[in-house]
Amino acid sequence: MQLITSLDIRKSEYLSKDRFISYHHQLRLMFTLGNQVQNVLEIGIFNSLFTDMLKRNGYDVTTADIDSQLKPDIILDLATDFSLPKNKFDAIALFQVLEHLPYEQSEQALKKLAEATKKFLVISLPYNTQFLALQIRFSYVYRSRYFSIKIPKFWSEKPISNQHYWEIGLKGYSKNRLLESIANAGLTVKQEFIDPVHPYHYFLVLEKNITNT
Repeated sequence: MQLITSLDIRKSEYLSKDRFISYHHQLRLMFTLGNQVQNVLEIGIFNSLFTDMLKRNGYDVTTADIDSQLKPDIILDLATDFSLPKNKFDAIALFQVLEHLPYEQSEQALKKLAEATKKFLVISLPYNTQFLALQIRFSYVYRSRYFSIKIPKFWSEKPISNQHYWEIGLKGYSKNRLLESIANAGLTVKQEFIDPVHPYHYFLVLEKNITNT
């Protein structure tokens, strides 16, 4: 796996408009959980923007990453038999992380994260589709309206990023397979969301089953 600190960020996708759309939804979905969440663990921190914004809004945030150069609170490799404190974090957040592991390893990581979280996992994953999205906005209407069509690339096995082992929508990695993995980990989908302007990031708020506590 290529470490994020090895990239030339000034030339990378991480400064794109689409990336900031995703930051918006990361925060928005966390905020929708309200007073149920105070302690958050973010795994895969990159530039700490998400963590910084949570802290500015009164959250207690712990960071974890495989890359020691990012100076996380916890050095964590999801590909290993890792351990985390049980029932310490109300929510564990990891965005565009699990696809950097082979799918079977990501399933095992998901199970261990489900055991570790007190209440929620808030995640995003790449969703590889062919899509058409049209935005309509009027000067006197606050919110835009959208028309969108998405077709998963079920005929292809090639992820958009060469750093990814898999992406939802590709051959062998259907949305139904992901939902089955989520259920097997002892989690229930509380919310799911795809921004029609940037449908590559598929957001899920997962709630820990009571029987998994």
